[in-house]
Amino acid sequence: MTVLEGDSQMHTATDPALITRMELNFTRDMPGFSGARHFVLEPVGEESERVFARLRCTDTVYVQGSKALNDLTLLVMSPGFLWHDYEVHIEEAMVEDLGLTSPDDVVLLAIVHPREPLSSSTANLYSPIVVNRRTGLADQLVPSLSELEVGWSVRTPFPTEGED
Repeated sequence: MTVLEGDSQMHTATDPALITRMELNFTRDMPGFSGARHFVLEPVGEESERVFARLRCTDTVYVQGSKALNDLTLLVMSPGFLWHDYEVHIEEAMVEDLGLTSPDDVVLLAIVHPREPLSSSTANLYSPIVVNRRTGLADQLVPSLSELEVGWSVRTPFPTEGED
């Protein structure tokens, strides 16, 4: 369920969303990647099971202290499929910047830190990517609260079977 509130925040509880291919334009550089604003979201897997996707940057990107990267690709997922109680608070400024006017506009993506086996992977649930599915505008939410206060971690372990 996704709920828009008119006060100082928008409260979003994720509906698991099957990921579709789309072009994303970040409203600012993705944190940690100077110049990373334009991406292509490319679903991975069968059409009925598109929980994961590659987030491929089409810009030349600079990471602190390194040379230019021309092939930045991140693995992302729709977090509501594995964490059914996942929810985040989005500040009104981001709601306005992304042009979010309806709960149906919102798609949340979590960056995955893949491991072998996949069940030992982690996901960044602390700082999700917020996407307006209508316009393709996106930004990475960086909460002003701590991981403890938010209730989610940058490296949240994948749930084991039977866990939520």
